[in-house]
Amino acid sequence: MQLKTLRGLQIKNKTEKILIKMAPIKILVCGSVDGHFSKFFKRIASINKKNGPFEMVLCVGNFFSANPQCVENWKQFLLSKTKVEIPVYILGPTLKQHEVFYSKEKLKDGEELFENILYLGKKGGFTTASGLTLAYLSGIEQSNNSLQADVSSLNDQLIRDDKFIGVDILITSSWPQGVNKYTQSSLSSGNESPSISFLASSLKPRYHFSSHIEKFFERQPYRNHKVLRGSLQHVSRFIALAPSFNDTNEKSIYAFSIEPLSCISRDELIKQPPDTTEFPYDDIKLSTIENQKKEQFFFREDNKRKGDQKSQEQHKVPKGPPTLTSDCWFCLGSKDVEKHLVVSVGESTYMAVAKGAINDDHLLILPISHHNSTVVLPGDVRLELEKYKEGLRKMFNAEQKSLISFERNFYTQHLQLQVIGIPLDLCSEVKDTFLDLGQSVGMDFIEIPKEKDLSEMVAVTTPYFLVELSTGERLLHKVKGRMPLQFGREALTSPSLLNLPDRVDWKQCKLSVEEESKCANNLRKRFQPYDFNFD
Repeated sequence: MQLKTLRGLQIKNKTEKILIKMAPIKILVCGSVDGHFSKFFKRIASINKKNGPFEMVLCVGNFFSANPQCVENWKQFLLSKTKVEIPVYILGPTLKQHEVFYSKEKLKDGEELFENILYLGKKGGFTTASGLTLAYLSGIEQSNNSLQADVSSLNDQLIRDDKFIGVDILITSSWPQGVNKYTQSSLSSGNESPSISFLASSLKPRYHFSSHIEKFFERQPYRNHKVLRGSLQHVSRFIALAPSFNDTNEKSIYAFSIEPLSCISRDELIKQPPDTTEFPYDDIKLSTIENQKKEQFFFREDNKRKGDQKSQEQHKVPKGPPTLTSDCWFCLGSKDVEKHLVVSVGESTYMAVAKGAINDDHLLILPISHHNSTVVLPGDVRLELEKYKEGLRKMFNAEQKSLISFERNFYTQHLQLQVIGIPLDLCSEVKDTFLDLGQSVGMDFIEIPKEKDLSEMVAVTTPYFLVELSTGERLLHKVKGRMPLQFGREALTSPSLLNLPDRVDWKQCKLSVEEESKCANNLRKRFQPYDFNFD
């Protein structure tokens, strides 16, 4: 994902920077919740009522507790139907005892555990509808669990060119090593990580939040440049939150307002507060770079020796799936992809049975390589995706059904075009169903003119929901703030369409591997006469 830092307008072959002034975004950050779910959300609701509205809550500590009672507490909370008014984003597990809450359903990045409680994932970054750029990394660095590979992958994911100047917010489970340098503080979290220090030096967050300490700690801002050497850059602030409901009344919730990088003038951005210190991670940054150079040298030498041996044995290397550059459940080269669900594989896209499918006609069309939305698809990938849609359209027509497709580009890392066949007599109800349900949850739709491409309607960084009807009409919703993540399924399973109210949540529709394999085999047989790969 490329994080854009400026909005530009082409005028007479010259790019002029256009800054869109907007109201500051209000955010809450909290330390460990430790399983106190009901108390925590009552407190958040109270703060939001008095001082909100806040756009989001970021939990930078442990959301769950290692106490066995937490399992029962979580079950009771899920049954309570508590209304969570603000989206709450949580990091991954830091203890073995936490994994039961994450691994049971093989949670994917950006997935809801409960309405408006979202698991961010192991690592990643995203841009909110308001333009705020946020990066995150879960996990504690230990002797048997280095974060170095994750940091390297995250840097590659977010820093794509020399125009990158930083992110608005970074949240990490671990503290950065050396963060106290140039301060009077001797506080320590006990889990300081040199990898996190290197990440902070690369991403240059305006705010870096962490937890895992019994006290609140707010470091003085530090520079991201050397005085009198190089151009001025913005400052970074590191803040650690104490656990919620701690016995010493240490600060566990931090409220602040922020304007996105893309909306701030350079003069405003580079202001240096009087108490700003020097950059604290120089030594760690240099040490990390030196270690990486050594590892790259040995890696090259080892590969050279292996290559010399193989060159005598091999004359032609078969074409395989693309190399996975970051952890993703849907990249076909990933070790985590569930290949028994795959129905057909093309040159640049593939088709699979939807996990927890609504019915036997519910499939996904996905790019083989990592692309997060239709808007960013290369032309050849887009063309092949349309071939799959056309093949499915013919298959469904032969079965007296029509094709409906939708895409949710909101808290997803990999494009998943969801496709489903519905009976012909229901086609006239589809448009009104999506519009009416959208209105009831605050989602406004616009119809995309036939001559317009989606890329002309939304920017690369704009989250959206798109549904295409059997008539070819396309309804677009630009996400502002939040939307129900199961909206597409809710519409299709509603009484006016498929009338399958128990199929809204995919997790409640999961089948065994054997049953999923059987579904995939049946769809392969049905689709083969229409599969362009067999032409």
